[in-house]
Amino acid sequence: MKAPRAELALLQEIGALFYAGKTSRDEARSAVIDVIFRRLQCARVSLWRFDGEPGALRLLCFASKVAGQSLVTAERWLQASEYGAYFDGLVRDGTYISNDAMADPNLQPMRDNYLAPNDVRSMLDAAFMVNGRAYGMVCCEQTRAIRAWRTAEVADLRAIVAKLAMLMTSAQDDVLWASPSLPMRPIAQTDSLHDAGPSGFGAGATSRPGFLDSGSGRRLDERRKS
Repeated sequence: MKAPRAELALLQEIGALFYAGKTSRDEARSAVIDVIFRRLQCARVSLWRFDGEPGALRLLCFASKVAGQSLVTAERWLQASEYGAYFDGLVRDGTYISNDAMADPNLQPMRDNYLAPNDVRSMLDAAFMVNGRAYGMVCCEQTRAIRAWRTAEVADLRAIVAKLAMLMTSAQDDVLWASPSLPMRPIAQTDSLHDAGPSGFGAGATSRPGFLDSGSGRRLDERRKS
């Protein structure tokens, strides 16, 4: 599988139109998800934001879409206190790969209330960081049949997520990732973006090919208080 150059170019175009005020936030989010569908050919894609401190993290889903359907903006939360093993894996590795979600012991807490009702058989998640803090995540789901995610597909999603984060920090504005429950202020030029490398989120950022590791700045929570 070739590198997702065409998809990354599409994301650049979507970001340019959105930050120039030529498309709405929901239009941009829907277009972003369509790009992910185009590359990974999965059944459902959702966009998430982290909130809270290490040890008490939460994830907020603010946009999702089933292939061929309209964007859904109803919010839902996942609490680390309820899904601790899943959060630990995602925060440690920057990705969470589950080929058989129904049988995954880390996902059993969400089996009856989410996986089974939505027929989710496989999941592939990729997250990114800002200033060493878990910040955003994209979740890809496969329904109806189990899917073995390929190494190239994992790399593609990581590249797409890194591109989205770069666009956000370049624009100095994370409004595309904001929601009524988690409104955010514009991002300062000194803010840094990190992808979680092999050492994981908690151990500090490690740059990898195709991912940005820029200079450090004020922490996100410090900006919120300023």
